[in-house]
Amino acid sequence: MSDLFHYQLEALAPLVFRSGKPFGVNAGADGAAFPLPSSLAGLLRSLWAEQQGEAFSPELHQIAAYGPLLAWREPDNTLIPLAPAPADAQYVTVQPDKQNGQTDGQQAPHPLLRRRSPQPLPDTIGCDLPAGLLPVWNIEEMAQNPGKPATGPQYWPLTELVRWSQGDDENITLEALNNSGLRALTDSVRTHVAITPESQAAADGQLFQTAGLDLAPQRQADGGWATRELVWLASSPKPLVSRLATFGGERRLSRLHPLDAHAAPAHWLRPCEDQIARMLKQGGLRLTLLTPALFAGGHLPGWLNSKTENGRLSGQPPGCPGLTLTLRAIAAHGWQPVSGWDLAKQQPRAARKALKAGAVLWFTLDHPAQLSAEALRPLWTQALSDDPQDQCDGFGLALPAAWTPPPA
Repeated sequence: MSDLFHYQLEALAPLVFRSGKPFGVNAGADGAAFPLPSSLAGLLRSLWAEQQGEAFSPELHQIAAYGPLLAWREPDNTLIPLAPAPADAQYVTVQPDKQNGQTDGQQAPHPLLRRRSPQPLPDTIGCDLPAGLLPVWNIEEMAQNPGKPATGPQYWPLTELVRWSQGDDENITLEALNNSGLRALTDSVRTHVAITPESQAAADGQLFQTAGLDLAPQRQADGGWATRELVWLASSPKPLVSRLATFGGERRLSRLHPLDAHAAPAHWLRPCEDQIARMLKQGGLRLTLLTPALFAGGHLPGWLNSKTENGRLSGQPPGCPGLTLTLRAIAAHGWQPVSGWDLAKQQPRAARKALKAGAVLWFTLDHPAQLSAEALRPLWTQALSDDPQDQCDGFGLALPAAWTPPPA
């Protein structure tokens, strides 16, 4: 951790990132997408190569990158990191309960935040999950008043995600998250057209729109402007100087700012000794993905082995020698496409499916009494994707926290 350098990236124009999905006459361009970790890694490596006067090389690809994470930048330059909403958090609108004696006027539907957790099913209910995996649900409130899906912030303040992951969520409310988090990123849509001289009409397939992410302060409902803006946070083992950079498509400009090591909000990369002690005591942990992860089994890490004595999914996470984990549950937002342009080979990369950031994976520790704290510390900085290059690109960074597994 001490040998990492931290940066903020300020967008000077709406930035264009796409999923790699082709578009043409029959399929329009997709909307603005959050930048992939590989996009950030490519930027940081290119800046380092340019700064050092180096050419593309295999060694350049081995420079690790951490991020990107969103952050609010306040007028006094204070940075507040944001993280994807965890998949075990559920936004629901609860309908009035006709049995509590209140009138309809006192029972207006209201949105709230619920926690779902891995719990065994009653004996009368079954499922076809792989051996040892538990469903993720809310056993008490779902049975009494399930409510209806509601909208909420897509990004939480990282401090609130840390509290939620550690089970310290007594004062975390949907109303507070709406005020401190980010409901959704703002798109800036541009229309492109090519006119044929003969017909003075749009050329076939040349009338389309593209969307970029606008991180600048937004107009408010009262007619004023927000006082804070969004930036991206990144970390690298290489020291970079402040400079302009082109991040994303269409060569739109951003500015890279080095952050002071003591002022950088990089606690998400710093092992928490209290949580490590609790993991060893409780015998379980949860990992909330901060960046998308690329696994061979889609939502299942390829480093898990199903051919164990009890048929459960167990294995050693990358970069964590001596640590064996058994998967107990997963909550996910789904998958997202990953592709891009290989600058060195001058060809498109193959499309892949990644588990979206915000997914939560619960594990039990194998033989926790025999583990040391040293075996758990790498989880804070180790990307958990299967392929070493994807790990180096920053796919699969996670926020660990202690978890108490339910009785078997």
